[in-house]
Amino acid sequence: MYLEEPEVTRLCVCARRPSGRQRLTAAHELGHRVFGHGTQLDAALDLRDRATDDSVEESVANTFAYSILMPPSAIQRGFRSRGYDPQKPSPEQIYVVSGWLGVGFETLVHHMRLSLKLISYSRYKQLLKTDLTSLRAGMIGQSTNNDIWILDELWNGRDVHMQIGDYVTGLSTRGTERFLNAVSPSAGQKVFSVSRIGECAAFLETSGRKVKLRVSRKEFIGFYEFRYLEEHD
Repeated sequence: MYLEEPEVTRLCVCARRPSGRQRLTAAHELGHRVFGHGTQLDAALDLRDRATDDSVEESVANTFAYSILMPPSAIQRGFRSRGYDPQKPSPEQIYVVSGWLGVGFETLVHHMRLSLKLISYSRYKQLLKTDLTSLRAGMIGQSTNNDIWILDELWNGRDVHMQIGDYVTGLSTRGTERFLNAVSPSAGQKVFSVSRIGECAAFLETSGRKVKLRVSRKEFIGFYEFRYLEEHD
């Protein structure tokens, strides 16, 4: 919900949704503020991709959210800079780019077909049939329902917003020992599991360039300013 009252203005996001959905929800609620819609309570956000009876306020906020998180130029860069064809993406490529954009797999697929018309209808339907659990297992060599962050040079200088239990590839071990645990490598790449709340500098394995890891509790409940505060024993 977006709460606007004389004494407080606040965006409230459900902690039990996937991380990409949380970001889309937050951007949507921010749209209500930007366009002066006043207090809004949004139920069943998962249905918004298929909704046909949104109010004008909901449609405007939804368009705002998709525009700031997934502008066409960012989508083109996310695919083409990695050597991917945005018109013929594989499930693995969608997963990599959606993580880089900070949105969910299906959210990016919907946007690329329904809004931008980048992919054909047949590829759109095929991508929506992707079993994400199996896809993740193939990427790191073990089954997980947590997010996997595939870091490469396009992450240079970026913050990586992760949760306890997530996995990450593409990093060197320098400076991350307290936050990451090495797991069995997959296809020759180093795979780490995220094990500690807090923030630290990390370095991309291929170039040594810096990224910042920001790790929160899974399903964190509280004010955003406290999300990444390290917990002491």
